[in-house]
Amino acid sequence: MGMIPVLVYAAAAGLATAADTVPLPGEPGYTEAPRHHFRGIFENDSISNADRNYSHGTRLDYLYSPSSSRAYGLSLMQTMYTPETHTFGRVEGEHPYCGYLALGGAFMTRGVDFGSSTELQIGVTGNASLAGKTQNAVHELFGMEKWCGWTDQIHSEVTFQLSSRQVWRVPAMERELKNDWETDGAFQLYETAGSFSVAGNVGLFFRIGRNLPPSLSSNNIQPTHFALNPLLKPDYRRDAPSYFLLAGVSGGYVARDLTIDGGLFHDFERSCSRTPWQIEAQLGVGASYHGIDYYCGILLHSRTYRTQDESSLMGVFSLSWHW
Repeated sequence: MGMIPVLVYAAAAGLATAADTVPLPGEPGYTEAPRHHFRGIFENDSISNADRNYSHGTRLDYLYSPSSSRAYGLSLMQTMYTPETHTFGRVEGEHPYCGYLALGGAFMTRGVDFGSSTELQIGVTGNASLAGKTQNAVHELFGMEKWCGWTDQIHSEVTFQLSSRQVWRVPAMERELKNDWETDGAFQLYETAGSFSVAGNVGLFFRIGRNLPPSLSSNNIQPTHFALNPLLKPDYRRDAPSYFLLAGVSGGYVARDLTIDGGLFHDFERSCSRTPWQIEAQLGVGASYHGIDYYCGILLHSRTYRTQDESSLMGVFSLSWHW
């Protein structure tokens, strides 16, 4: 994708900065609840100068919280997968072409020590996902090389996916440091089952910074991950700026992956075999001020299929609005 994600991210950041900020405590229009939360998050492998395997993802999500203890959400997600070799047809030993587009609905419960979110997605693969058309249109617009094999992508079919995430506060990772610096941590369980994938993993996340916000915990394009953290943070000061460093690691078992194994209702000649045990690490920096969150980081994901020559490195950028 080259400089395209950088230009898109810069434009989005500029619009967010120029937007009218959220009323703060004591200002007209401020309300504790209900509140609204919107996020756009992008993942792209341009940071590693690559365009292969899991190549790009976009997720837009919205949450409405009628009270501090629960929230309801909607999401729209699109992901793209391509082989390393830019040619027509299936490439033996490389990731098949695959596009995925999904609409989700979610429910979140929140608490100081424990929170959870559940999301049901209805999606489509193949031409209906618009992944090939989107990638080719962007590449043509910026004079970049096209991927020729989208006519041989995994076939179109409707998918159903139910995902759940449980998050616990880790008191042992909480510290008050000098100059108002602090740390916190969270332990996570994640399960997903459906015609798109069947998987489960565990993760641990750590933050260090000032005035750590409740809206940013982990940042990747995954069902049940929204602009709002399931864990409440009663001591968070909305009228003060926040900035932090985030580090996390998760790992688990993948029993099914449509992007590699193919769909349920069409014959598919596999070009590679799935790696069941997978690990993902993330590192990034974030800031929050006047109801707008900024996050920029990297995701390192272990091999998803056995003949993959190296791990995938993705750049991540997200913007969130809270009002």
